[in-house]
Amino acid sequence: MESVECTTDAQGISDGGNGFSMNVYDMAKFGQLYLNRGVWKGEQIISEQWIEDSTNVQFDRPSGSADYGYQWWVRTFGEENYHTYFAQGHWGQYIFVVPDLELVVVFTSHYEGSSSIYWQLMNNIVNACQE
Repeated sequence: MESVECTTDAQGISDGGNGFSMNVYDMAKFGQLYLNRGVWKGEQIISEQWIEDSTNVQFDRPSGSADYGYQWWVRTFGEENYHTYFAQGHWGQYIFVVPDLELVVVFTSHYEGSSSIYWQLMNNIVNACQE
């Protein structure tokens, strides 16, 4: 992934959850890496246990539209409630992964409105994949 940039503090340390930028192609590659359970081009580069732990609920939020894993948001989409995890960036940057459908969906925009528009889009996409 050639386009990835990450901001750091004055000591050169990233907080791991902010300040990343990458193009849409690298966003899709990152989603595919997680869909493949950490395997890239036949090599395990992220442990399968980390993939499992980080993409499942670690913090059950009593309110809001998604729960949280480790740096991934977690919720279901579609009429069949498919387990989905997603990275959410500022102003409409998303990487959605739906393992049971072998699906990666990437959005990049500059939309400042409610995130519910993305939930509707994902519900529509997931439902279309079931047909």
